[in-house]
Amino acid sequence: MRWGVWGLLLFGLIGCERPPRPCNPPCRYNMPCVEGVCQCSLPYEGPTCETDARDKFIGRWQGRQVCETGRSGLDFVSWKDTLSTFLYLAGPFVADYQDTLQLRLVESYRVLCTPQTLRDTAVLVEGSGEQRWDSLILHFYLRSTQSPVRLSCTYFLKRR
Repeated sequence: MRWGVWGLLLFGLIGCERPPRPCNPPCRYNMPCVEGVCQCSLPYEGPTCETDARDKFIGRWQGRQVCETGRSGLDFVSWKDTLSTFLYLAGPFVADYQDTLQLRLVESYRVLCTPQTLRDTAVLVEGSGEQRWDSLILHFYLRSTQSPVRLSCTYFLKRR
């Protein structure tokens, strides 16, 4: 009789384990569900991973810039599968020069521009940016590969 009671108790403890709580509604893009919460990875976010964070950067942005020296302009254009920055320079390194830089999404609101040499020049560009509410702030560092001089620019952009 004792074994029967212990057996029922042991079976009851093992059998009473709760099944994992499912996500309702289910997670999108095959993201995992842990105890009823979707575990989103970049570029997705939201309660069901339904939002593509790259969408925050899509569109045309224009605004003012603050540079240490010289002057420069920026026209930021982004598409769904790439984050591209169209850069216009008129400063100490080159005059009236335009090129496209590639940015990478590192967090749902932050991008990174790994060091890239502008096409047909000796200018190295690197930087980062973040999307805040309705604005985009980009920080770029420009450096000539032939000179230690470095130009730092910050762009405050709004959707156009």
